[in-house]
Amino acid sequence: MRIFDADRQEWVGHEQERHVAELHDRDAVRQGKALRGAVTVLAVCGLAFGAWALGWKDEPRPTGYLTVLEQPAQSGDAGTGTEGDTAAPTPAGVPPAPYEEVFDQEGFRLAVPRGWVRHVVDPAEGFNVINYLSPEGDRRLQVYRVSESSPYESLRTWLDETPMPGGFDQLAPLQRMDDAGRPAARLEYVAEKFKDGPDSGTWHVIDHRFEAVDGELYALAVYGSDTDGRDDEEEFIATALSWFCPPDEICPEPDTG
Repeated sequence: MRIFDADRQEWVGHEQERHVAELHDRDAVRQGKALRGAVTVLAVCGLAFGAWALGWKDEPRPTGYLTVLEQPAQSGDAGTGTEGDTAAPTPAGVPPAPYEEVFDQEGFRLAVPRGWVRHVVDPAEGFNVINYLSPEGDRRLQVYRVSESSPYESLRTWLDETPMPGGFDQLAPLQRMDDAGRPAARLEYVAEKFKDGPDSGTWHVIDHRFEAVDGELYALAVYGSDTDGRDDEEEFIATALSWFCPPDEICPEPDTG
């Protein structure tokens, strides 16, 4: 007796039928193994993808203040030095000694000498005046926002409307300046006594007012003894300006050389 094999599309006898059945059974076993293997591979891939996705989801998002706090070390970076070097250069992203980077509670970034103490004064115009004072009280960095329409007008108003401290002597005409394409102005003077300062002789003051990257106007002023020369205040104001970054802004790292 012959039957028609639909898979093979031919008529077969009893022996051929049995042989065909065996082939069918063998193929069925192989297909089952292949299917189980495929399911296993897919399951492993699914677990791996799930673990990756979970880890990516939990990664912290980048935060922006604005400034890069750390720079990855590079081969050949300063610090190893060569024989005969007296001092290693300042690493990138770090203020020169003896300054340190400070993120003030008002939101801006500064560089001030290590160990200085923060003190806040509430002025009548509504902007906090932030002072960083040396431990001896004979040096000071002052920073605050100003409300006038330009840096020059702000200093001109101060000169015209504020009672001058004792021994006030303006060292140079009021300067209009340019800070990286933004307006600025500077006043340099000496004075004998400030109402909230120690009686330590003549003070040398550089008062620099400028428009920052956020479009707001700020004042940075440095105070120091005039008896040890005036170069240290020049260096101080240059460092303070290069490291200043206003609140909620991203500023490039200063070039520390």
